Amino acid sequence: MTRTNYLILVILLGILQAMPPFSIDTSLAAIPAMATDLVTNAGSIQLTLSAYVFGAAAGQLVLSPLSDRYGRKAMMLGGLTVYIMAAIGCAYANSVEMLAAMRFIQGSSTFAGRILPRAMARDLYDREEAAKLLSYMAVFSGMAPIIAPFLGATLLDAEGWRSIFVFMVGYGFLCLILVALFLKETLPPERRVKLGPATMAANLLIVLRNRAFLSYGACIFFTMGGLMCFLTSSSSVFILFLKQTPQEYAYAFGGIMVAYSLFSFIAGRLVSRIGIDGLIHAGAIIGCVSGVAMWGCAVAGYNSIWALIIPMFGYIAALSFILPQATAGALSPFGDMAGSAMSNLGFVQTCIAATIAGISGLLFDGTQMPMVTIIALLGIGSLASYYGLVRPLKNPAPDG
Repeated sequence: MTRTNYLILVILLGILQAMPPFSIDTSLAAIPAMATDLVTNAGSIQLTLSAYVFGAAAGQLVLSPLSDRYGRKAMMLGGLTVYIMAAIGCAYANSVEMLAAMRFIQGSSTFAGRILPRAMARDLYDREEAAKLLSYMAVFSGMAPIIAPFLGATLLDAEGWRSIFVFMVGYGFLCLILVALFLKETLPPERRVKLGPATMAANLLIVLRNRAFLSYGACIFFTMGGLMCFLTSSSSVFILFLKQTPQEYAYAFGGIMVAYSLFSFIAGRLVSRIGIDGLIHAGAIIGCVSGVAMWGCAVAGYNSIWALIIPMFGYIAALSFILPQATAGALSPFGDMAGSAMSNLGFVQTCIAATIAGISGLLFDGTQMPMVTIIALLGIGSLASYYGLVRPLKNPAPDG
């Protein structure tokens, strides 16, 4: 593959991987307006986000594995088509129930952007090169969480909350056209697997019994859980507890996401030198130290925005070091089953993230303590997973 073709692949897959933040983060500022217009409360609108997340989990588990049978590109085009139709339904929703149903369908279609690009990376490269490609993709997809909150607020002020879903329609069409014109199939017919319900269930068991999948997956689950906790609770902590304005929160959030893109680029450069296990090890240490430091600052009474942002920079560096590398490691045993393995990984990851988001919301007490405590515990869990699960993969215990 030429440098130009590789760059096109990175950009295109990165744009596709931006689907979740463009689908969620753009709508956060519009929750009160949606509640008023649909004659409901903000809590009910927040449940539509849960519908989206659970739809994403279902799509990853049921639909994404079909790419092992029908090919990546065909399933991607189908998923993008459903995404566009669901976004249109959201734009015309006249009740919270309709909005929730459309968000569930929209979430179920996001496997096309979240899961299949990673499976395509595994189709094309071995685990080291796949991790490198995933890191470069994250540079582009990491821009979406920076742009999305500002974009959503601008659209809300200019044209109302429905315009946010009109934007999603346009984004879906753009992705559909780019995939149709420029993305080549990465799984040729001779490598495809015929799947039925029984085969899919058997593949799920194969994946969940694989030691490498569970070991690398544990690092992902703990680290992503910490990020989800921050995403769920940070706006309340920043705005209600630390008395920051929504704009100040958006700038802080954007700065953290800029750091994610920067560290993802660094990870892509380092993985060829120190390997995915070395990078995961470094990330686990950084994440643990950062999480504990954030908790320590809170316990010591440092109630300032910097006591959260600076440790979070470290935690986001840990995420960028761990996520692409651990994903490549988790998928490495499965070859042509990469679609099934990736869907199962995404399903478990999404369900755990949604659970942690719910717990952090339930525990919120008007201070930063629940959030920083959960992040610290999950950071410790990530490091424990590396030493207890990933590291023994290279040095298995002798028989007998």
